[in-house]
Amino acid sequence: MMARPNHSPSGCNSGFTLIEFIVATAVLAIMGGVAYAGWFNVSRIADRTQASVQRFSDLQRTFYWFGEDFEQIVHRESIDELGGRRKSLEISQAGEFLIRVTRGGWTNPALLQMPPRSDLQQVAYHLDSDNRLLRRYWYHVDQFDGATFRDRLMLKDVVALTFRFYDASGSWHNAWPPEDNVDEDFDQLPAALEVTLELEKLGTVKRLYVLPN
Repeated sequence: MMARPNHSPSGCNSGFTLIEFIVATAVLAIMGGVAYAGWFNVSRIADRTQASVQRFSDLQRTFYWFGEDFEQIVHRESIDELGGRRKSLEISQAGEFLIRVTRGGWTNPALLQMPPRSDLQQVAYHLDSDNRLLRRYWYHVDQFDGATFRDRLMLKDVVALTFRFYDASGSWHNAWPPEDNVDEDFDQLPAALEVTLELEKLGTVKRLYVLPN
């Protein structure tokens, strides 16, 4: 007798056809593209969030240092690099520094350092050509030729930094000494100081600081 051919399923070819392979590859490609797009959007949002957090952190730190410097201004004239006398608070919209003050409260943990320094500090703020706000401080209040200083970056993308001053009589002034003051020996401090920062994307931010009497 002749044997019957085996038509059971186990005898069939179970491999993928070319069309099935192409379809599976296309599905995987689409799923990979969707996954990558999702990851890219999440990563972009995370980067923007981190940049915003860093921006507000830098702004908060800047206002902290404004408070440290302006709320501890002291009545103490200083000597500049050319031997001239400098008041304890000076402002200039055209010079190298927008504002320059002499403040107290500068702790000195290294009391034995040489040369020893005072707990007073000369501080100034200025904008560089890249719209960065820098805080400069000197190691000694009286500054002679080659006085040691250090710059610290506070904020980037600063459009403008301006000040207003509130005097003891209750009037605001855009300059200090007030514009109408003609007394060359005028050495009073304002009762308060208002800082206005104009920033890219964030707009205008203001803070008010009460100065010591």
